Amino acid sequence: MNGKVAVVGVGYSPLARDSQRSVGSLALEACREAIRDAGLDKTDIDGVGGIFAADLPTVWPAYVIDGLGLPNVLWSTCAFPPSINAVVEGINAVFSGACKYALCFHAKYRWDSTSASAASDPMRRAPWRIPLDGSLSLPMVTPHGGSHPYAAAMHQHMDAFGSRREHFGMIAINNRTQAQRNPRAVLQEPLTMQDYLDSKEIASPFCVYDMDVPIDGAMAVVVTLADRAVDCARPPVYVEAAANGASSPNDMMLFSDQFHVPYEKIMTALWQRTGLSIADIDVANIYDGFSILTMGWIEAIFSGRGEGAACIEDAWDEVQQQLRFLGRIPMSPHGGNLSEGRLQGFGHLNEAVLQLRGQAGPTQVHGARRALVTNGMNPVCGAMILRSENA
Repeated sequence: MNGKVAVVGVGYSPLARDSQRSVGSLALEACREAIRDAGLDKTDIDGVGGIFAADLPTVWPAYVIDGLGLPNVLWSTCAFPPSINAVVEGINAVFSGACKYALCFHAKYRWDSTSASAASDPMRRAPWRIPLDGSLSLPMVTPHGGSHPYAAAMHQHMDAFGSRREHFGMIAINNRTQAQRNPRAVLQEPLTMQDYLDSKEIASPFCVYDMDVPIDGAMAVVVTLADRAVDCARPPVYVEAAANGASSPNDMMLFSDQFHVPYEKIMTALWQRTGLSIADIDVANIYDGFSILTMGWIEAIFSGRGEGAACIEDAWDEVQQQLRFLGRIPMSPHGGNLSEGRLQGFGHLNEAVLQLRGQAGPTQVHGARRALVTNGMNPVCGAMILRSENA
């Protein structure tokens, strides 16, 4: 697939803690903007893929097809989070010929299942969710809910490898520093290490800044084959490789110390499929649904199991309050899920596309030609390497 599929359009809705809008209207806006960004008409779109999450009600493809009046759809799918899964499905669809232009999207809403502050709002009470496992059947914000396995994983990492809360604080502070240059980011207030260490504890040693920020918002992309991409309105961004999957054991409630295993397998696959290494990457948009997951991805990408804390220390710029891996590779210039907002990794993809077009505005990384995007946690995660047309 190397270079044979390209991202040709990106779209955003406004991102907000309280948008005063429906999740469906946000999804339609992001999808419409992605189609326009590609210079296409709704009649060109013949594939639609979306994330239909188990942890809360979201928007499925039929809603978008009806809402935008897409008349020629021949392929559609509902993927499980993280966001990159819907895009990988779209990439495979256009590569196989199932459709010519795949519109892939995700929309999120600040339901009471993921936000304690939403609990008192009757308009934000999530309908009953289908319980797929022990963690997803309980809201993130309740005792023994979805955040607790990740707190356990963080505790185990600290105990086994000597990582400290300060290392996880550097992840949170980096993303907040980056978000201050991103006008879309929901959280832009400065965050200091003392702020992090003094913040509200959710589940020891987890604090509020270790968790992504629930928002209302949606994002979308359009993908197509490279030979069609050259006729679109924007510079194409080519997919060099993509991988997603699950690894056993895969229950975070029972095996929270195994969350890193699929990361290592996916990164090995990407390097083998492309012949590239981390030295070839200019921007690393690393998943940050929880800071411990970012630690695992950093170990899989830059160092090795148990070496993430030392890697973070080496990359930390105290003056700039941000991470620069290998002395030059920034992490998540948009601010990630921790500060831009919780779109389960879609912002990581869209930011990579804008970076490689040279259209990222205030967050632009000079000379960016290749970007790594990672998403998710065990059991379901994925990653891709994208390159600019000049790479």
